[in-house]
Amino acid sequence: MLTLVNNTDTNDDIVPEAHGLYRLHLKPNTQIAIEAKPVFGANITLHSSVLKHDNFVATPDNILGWLDHFGLSHFVIKPETNNTDATDTSVLLPSQFLKAEGGILRVTSPMRIYVISKTPIDINKRGLCLFTPVK
Repeated sequence: MLTLVNNTDTNDDIVPEAHGLYRLHLKPNTQIAIEAKPVFGANITLHSSVLKHDNFVATPDNILGWLDHFGLSHFVIKPETNNTDATDTSVLLPSQFLKAEGGILRVTSPMRIYVISKTPIDINKRGLCLFTPVK
């Protein structure tokens, strides 16, 4: 994400925000269901209301879905960048952004979420969403 910064009252400097933009991927062969309650046999059940919106702010009170006993291990988080020469080898853990207490999937802090896929096939291929922490 970019933000305008006013250093000298000119307001023409654009700098990346410290928290960045991330893509939430699922590991291959993860079974996904989209329902309003947990689905037996699915590794991840996404709450159907999550996919009704193109973007929204999720808070730690919101239920995004439900996970099986493997929890957050189904997710992979990668920084979203336009730079094809990026050599960022930092490891992002799903637990930095998501939590799964009692099998319920929630965010750890408020996040702006941009849904990029709405069907299980697309989610497995392109990832579920882009997201960025909000202040």
